[in-house]
Amino acid sequence: MQPGNKTRVVETKAREVITAGLLQLGIMKEKNEIRKFLPHGVCHSLGLDTHDGFPEILEPGVVITIEPGIDIKPGDDTVPAKYWNIGIRIEDDILITENGNQVLSKAVPKKISEIEKLMKASGIGNSKKVGQ
Repeated sequence: MQPGNKTRVVETKAREVITAGLLQLGIMKEKNEIRKFLPHGVCHSLGLDTHDGFPEILEPGVVITIEPGIDIKPGDDTVPAKYWNIGIRIEDDILITENGNQVLSKAVPKKISEIEKLMKASGIGNSKKVGQ
C-alpha cells in the first residue's frame, strides 16, 4: 500500500499470503484452489460511496481498503471438518500518503480476545451488557 504501487500487486500479494496460510493449515491442497476460499477482491477505494471504484495505481490522497475475506463452507469434505462454516473479513482503511501510508483504522480491535470483549459490551448492534 505504497504510492505508485499498482492495486493488482496488492491483490496478488494478499492472495499469496493467504494461499500459503491455507496450504500450511491443510485447508487447501493446491495453490489453484484459492478462489474457492477467497472469492472476492481484497481491496477497493473508499470515498463518498462504499465502493468508489478501483484505482489502477495508488496515489497520495487515495483512501483504499484492505479486506481479504476467507469463506469455508460447511460440509466441504475436501477441508478438515474443524474449519467448516468459518468466514472472516477484517478490514483496514488506508490513506496513501506521499511517503507511504497511514492506517486510519489502526485503533479498531482485531484480536479474537478484543473482539469477543467488544461483542459482550452494550452498544450499537449489541444489546447485551458486560458480564451477561
